[in-house]
This record gives sequence, C-alpha cells and structure tokens, in this order.
Amino acid sequence: MVGGRTVVDIPHQSGAVTVQGVAELKAGEAVPVQIECANTPGFHVGWQTPDQDLLAPAVSAAKAADVAIVFAGERAGEGYDRTGLHLQGDLDRVIDAVASANPKTIVVLNTAGPVAMPWLDKVSGVVEAWYPGQFDGQAIAALLFGDANPSGRLPMTFPKDETQGPATKADEYPGDGKNANYSEGVFVGYRWYDAKDQVPMFPFGYGLSYTTFAIGGGRVEHKSGNEASVRVRVTNSGKRTGAEVVQLYVAFPKEAAEPPRQLKGFERVDLKPGESRMVTMKLDGSSLRAWDEGAHGWKVYPGKYDVEVGSSSRDIRYRGSFTIAK
Repeated sequence: MVGGRTVVDIPHQSGAVTVQGVAELKAGEAVPVQIECANTPGFHVGWQTPDQDLLAPAVSAAKAADVAIVFAGERAGEGYDRTGLHLQGDLDRVIDAVASANPKTIVVLNTAGPVAMPWLDKVSGVVEAWYPGQFDGQAIAALLFGDANPSGRLPMTFPKDETQGPATKADEYPGDGKNANYSEGVFVGYRWYDAKDQVPMFPFGYGLSYTTFAIGGGRVEHKSGNEASVRVRVTNSGKRTGAEVVQLYVAFPKEAAEPPRQLKGFERVDLKPGESRMVTMKLDGSSLRAWDEGAHGWKVYPGKYDVEVGSSSRDIRYRGSFTIAK
C-alpha cells in the first residue's frame, strides 16, 4: 500500500509471480509504504519513476504521424492469476498520452483475456490479437493495411469494470486458498450478464469488419419431437469481401431455470459484396436438454423455445420460436 491505498495485490499463487501497480505521487511529498504478507518465504519490492525519456519521443512521433499504433501486452501463464482488469504497469498512461497526441491511434492487444480500456473513447480502433505466435507481425499488418478483412468474434465478454460479471466477491475470487466457490452456477460468462441485465463494454460474439452484413428472412422449422432448424439469409451489404459469423441463441422454457439465452450454433459465411446466402442451423435433442437436479439427469422440457439469430449475443437480427409438446 502506498499512501494508504492498495496499488498491488498478489492473490494465492502456486508459484513465483511478478505483479505491478501504479501510484500517483507529488514531487517532494513523503508517503508511507506498507507491505503485508503471509506464508511468504521471500519477496522483492522495487519501483521505477516515470521515464519521460521514453514517453516523450512516443508522443512526439504520434503527433507527427498520420496514424499511431500502440502494441500492449501482458504477462500470463499457468499458475499466474491476474490481479485486475487493467493493463500491467503504466501501459494505460502510455496509450492515453499517445491517443491524446493523435486521435487516429490504434491499439493492438496481446492479452489472455478481457482488459479495462479507460482510453477507449480516445482511440480510433482496438484489435484484440490474443497471442498469435510467431506470425503475429504479418497477421496484424495484413489486417491494419486492409490486405485481410477481420472476421474474428470475441469468445468471452469484456466487462466495463471489475464490478460486472460473476466472481466479483472475495470468496469467489481470489478465494480463501482452500475452497473454490462457483456461486454463479449455470450463469457462466455472457449468461451472467444477460441474467443480471448488465451492459458490458463488448459482448460475447462481438467483432467488427471492413464491410457490413444484413441478416433477415428468418424461419424456424419444427415438425415434431426434439429437433428444429433455423434458416436465415445473410447478405454482404458493404463494399469488401468478408466473413460474417452468424450466431444462434436459444431461450428455454422458464421451468428449466436456464440462462436467458445460450449459444447453440454458429456458422461462418464468406461473402463477396452484394452476395447473399441462406444459412441453416439445426437443433437436436442434445441442444435442447437441461439438467434436472431432481431426476439427476438430462431432460428436454416441454414448452416454448425462443430462438435468436444475430451477429453477437447483444446484436440480435432475427427472433422466432417453436413449442415442444408435453
């Protein structure tokens, strides 16, 4: 703790880790530094003052450039839990300074999961590149220069801050070191955000492209039994060849006590400008089952099933339904 404020915290870890925190200090003003630890055989503490000799040239280069690109990464690995959503060190400050100097700033993230973006409104674009490997440079260059059209979709929800989503309580994460409390139950990931009516920074399944797509002409076919199919027409309404990822979500009858919507199918569709294609996604018995705790087994509940098709879990373009009889 610096000046009575916790700037870095290490939760229970299975091995040696390094964590970083940032503290804003005033020149010439002394502040107390307090360290609390338990069951720790040894640790090292260090600090570094802001290096204006590195930041100033970056800001100067950004001002003179047509476009500024900032690559920001984080250290991650097995047995190494993140202590928060913010980027490590003072990367947020660097991005903010560069974006303030040049509004046409693009941030490329090499991260293992969602991160906070306090600078989001200042930048022109964000590319979540994850960890692409040794061809990272070629892949990102192809996307930024327009040689390739991005078509990826987020496999996880990006919350606005640490108060959103499951596992926001201390007994859930980081826990007490003995017990793991998964109190979210079946409401994992985007299911929690939907159930709690939380609006995230970026929803599950989200992703932009250099072209646009229209999804319409939907139809649900359910003849009998526990099978159904959903058909929609996907059209590239833009001027670039690209790929849309059509996502199928299903809401179960209330009796099943399931999340408000669940991903039950998706289809990647590559289309030229103006091209359309019909996409059919099927639902079978395994897609429509829910766990019955009383019977201790899987069950297909009778009732109305709502169907949603869209470009993300929050960008729904078609809604339909079908009913399974008792």
